[in-house]
Amino acid sequence: MSSAAVLILAVSVSIDAFAVSVGGALCDRTGRCRRNAVNAAAFFGTFQIVMPLIGYFAATLLAGVVAAVDHWLAFLLLGVVGGKMIYEGIRPESEEERRKEGGECSCPPDFFAPKALFIPAVATSLDALAVGASLAFAGTGIWLPAAAMGIVTALASASGVLLGRKLGTLAGERIMMAAGGTAIVLIGLKILLEHTGIL
Repeated sequence: MSSAAVLILAVSVSIDAFAVSVGGALCDRTGRCRRNAVNAAAFFGTFQIVMPLIGYFAATLLAGVVAAVDHWLAFLLLGVVGGKMIYEGIRPESEEERRKEGGECSCPPDFFAPKALFIPAVATSLDALAVGASLAFAGTGIWLPAAAMGIVTALASASGVLLGRKLGTLAGERIMMAAGGTAIVLIGLKILLEHTGIL
């Protein structure tokens, strides 16, 4: 996988964590911006490293069984991940989302406390788990992509906290979500076309 593809992949999977960090920052009542940024970077970044590794090595154990269709599995996994992101970016807003945009907030009092961050960190890294599995099926190395995903996500999360009120409009998050999903689908398509000899 080229350096550009690794970077695009890393940026794409970081968007969920960025959006969650922005939302948490908008709801924050502690005023501890630097601590919040550090906690968000540590939790989201770590999980974005660990989860693709888990997905990769779990898929590697099955490599012999699925070798004939591994490129199709890689395309399918990335297509599902990217498609979900595109859908989240373009679907109509729900009534609850409109209420939150209007100022109502259901965040916990300290969204960026370690205990509160655990579940969002796991939830936002599930896409990275699937990406790790897809890289195994594609026969691509994992260490550089996993490191890139972790570092980019850590930086994106910290930026989301620090710049939350300026960058955190719902429309902006949704556009980035759709763009990231499109990038992931295109990477999956590239893997498929390379393995079928078209590229």
